[in-house]
Amino acid sequence: MNDNRTFFKNMFKIGTPECAITCAIIAMVLALLFLLLGFWKMLLIAGLMLIGGFLGGVKNKREYISSLVNRLFPPKSTVPYKEKNDQIAQAIREAREKEASAQAEETGDPDEPNE
Repeated sequence: MNDNRTFFKNMFKIGTPECAITCAIIAMVLALLFLLLGFWKMLLIAGLMLIGGFLGGVKNKREYISSLVNRLFPPKSTVPYKEKNDQIAQAIREAREKEASAQAEETGDPDEPNE
């Protein structure tokens, strides 16, 4: 009884023998469907199975889909972090000014402002 629990627990953990057996069985079923039904019918069945798994396995579907779409296609109105956070932008500007003044002091360039 305990062996069955560990088998089902490790069934989809990548790298375990149980996962290898599960993936082999899935591949065998898809191969048989391909041979018996053809590519497009097999693809249709696999797609419908994926949709069924999604409908049964995801609790908040609207939130999941919106986060997936935002990850795949980020909104264009997103502002880069430099402009978004004024403190970060100010710190970057100060660091660049210090670097420029340090380079000017090293080279002795009178055009560069010194602090």
